[in-house]
Amino acid sequence: MKNNIYDVLKSHWNVLEFRQGQKEAITAVLDAKDCLVVLPTGGGKSLCYQLPALTKTGVCVVISPLIALMSGQVESLKKKGVRAMNLSGPMREDDLVTALDNCKFGEFKFLYLSPERAQHPLVQDRLSEMQVSLLAIDEAHCISEWGHDFRPTYREIIRLKNRLHNTPTIALTATATKRVKEDICSVLELAKPVQITDSFDRKNIEIRVLRTANKLEAISEALAPKGTPAIVYAGTRKSVELLSNHLNNMGHQTGFFHGGVLTKEKRISNWMQEKTPVMVATSAFGMGIDKANIQRVVHATLPFSMEQYYQEIGRCGRDGGAAKATLLVEDGDDQKLWNSTTISIPSATVIKKTYKHLCHYFDIAYGEKPNDILVFNHALFCERYGLKLRTTYHVLKVLERGQLLTLTQYDKPKTTLKLLHKHLKQEHILVDYLLRNIGGITERFQDISLDNIAMKSGVGLRNAIACLKQLEKQGDAEVQQLHADSGITFHAPREDSISLMPVFHQLNAIMKEKKRLTGAVWEYVTANTCYRKKLLNYFGETHKKYCGKCSNCLDKKSPTAKTIRYLIKTLSSEDTLSLEQLCEVAPFDRVQLALALDEMCAEEMVIQEIPNQYKLI
Repeated sequence: MKNNIYDVLKSHWNVLEFRQGQKEAITAVLDAKDCLVVLPTGGGKSLCYQLPALTKTGVCVVISPLIALMSGQVESLKKKGVRAMNLSGPMREDDLVTALDNCKFGEFKFLYLSPERAQHPLVQDRLSEMQVSLLAIDEAHCISEWGHDFRPTYREIIRLKNRLHNTPTIALTATATKRVKEDICSVLELAKPVQITDSFDRKNIEIRVLRTANKLEAISEALAPKGTPAIVYAGTRKSVELLSNHLNNMGHQTGFFHGGVLTKEKRISNWMQEKTPVMVATSAFGMGIDKANIQRVVHATLPFSMEQYYQEIGRCGRDGGAAKATLLVEDGDDQKLWNSTTISIPSATVIKKTYKHLCHYFDIAYGEKPNDILVFNHALFCERYGLKLRTTYHVLKVLERGQLLTLTQYDKPKTTLKLLHKHLKQEHILVDYLLRNIGGITERFQDISLDNIAMKSGVGLRNAIACLKQLEKQGDAEVQQLHADSGITFHAPREDSISLMPVFHQLNAIMKEKKRLTGAVWEYVTANTCYRKKLLNYFGETHKKYCGKCSNCLDKKSPTAKTIRYLIKTLSSEDTLSLEQLCEVAPFDRVQLALALDEMCAEEMVIQEIPNQYKLI
């Protein structure tokens, strides 16, 4: 099997050589060893499990928290001629059985599951009967309470792993401190895992942290020259839309993206084709999108964690070309960061209120626990009970962390319905559109994209939802799910205050963790040392040298930095120059040159092979 991995690499990926760490991970998997892989964003983690799975008999089960990412990988595998399926989102049990049977008997090579779906007893039973070649855990940092994106359901993956007996396991992530890596290995009970950690250093990315009194002008400058493929990250949906509009007025061509936009595919397509080369977006954007030529990433607001920051700047320069990552800071940003962080930790009163509304929304009686994933529309729920969208989302995430429920967000809102009469008296434009364009909608349930249909029919989403509700009320339609953008799985019976007790106990711990994460961000942006060095040290990677290229290293206000910049250009790694030779040609005096050379020696940027003779390392 090991002999033909290069053939598989060429035939399916059309490349001849592996990237750093990939071959080592593939070899470990083929030797049936457990493996932990930490490769930077764009480092080709998915190939570490996809390629060996193609050479082994059986199906590779992949656990991932991101439906968009799973869908993208399944489509990519299908284009390579590989059979793959994704079991995410709401499914009736008979449909789930059919899909698992197809997987078992249809020679599928990859089965993608959310961590919630992996806990389903039926899924675990069926998988235990299949020949599973490999268990792959993507975004494995989610398993750790010390990670930046902890998801309690990830800690339950061990149940599936134990049902698969001796199946080798590979855990993959782009961001993990030493503590997180130890937690991943412990919780997943990896047996003497082969650990592969590539350097976090992306040398082709110039790191800039700039203080400014005018962020809009600074963002425009960071995007130069106009037309350069870029992502600009902002903190809220409203700020994303406003910033995109301002940049367009300044002559940039931008689109915007956040969880609430319509026509998501069109916006991404316009950006991928560089009709709108700049995408202004909230933090979730970019995950799983394969665009290698992004040259600029700009943070208009501070990220919530160093892990988030690293992942997002890693979305530029993936083609190996020169790229710039710019983080902008203005007075008061530390307080804004803390305020936005504490807003994400709701009060006990708000948690109680939202949980009560949630139980009413799903008609859950005291002592009951629904067994299925319940379809949910976040905006409609908030509208019904007069709740704030962001606050309610944060409550759901806190309830999830307390293992009271699991929130699964779908890539696209889903509507499933059937019209009960071919000749409806309802004279609504939407009904006419459905009857003319959705074949078989009066004979069986159909999944439709209500966003697209509402837009194409011209009725608008709100009117479309109202129309379907009225059709259902008057007996002209059956609606299984109405514009569901997420699913909720309850893990404990409704017992109100008793159920919520563990959640309330965790609030202080959550606050402490948020303080640690945001504190690390502020410590980074206010550092006087090399930003690259500071970033790598955060992830436990010793980096003694100054990079000479980040904004701190190139601070024009520092005479020493100017001198160092000059010396980096003047010295070479082959020839040596003495201090006297440098004094003859340099626009600096002897003292300035000596101080700069001493600092460069201390940072291991230059070496003295003999006294007073210098060359670059």
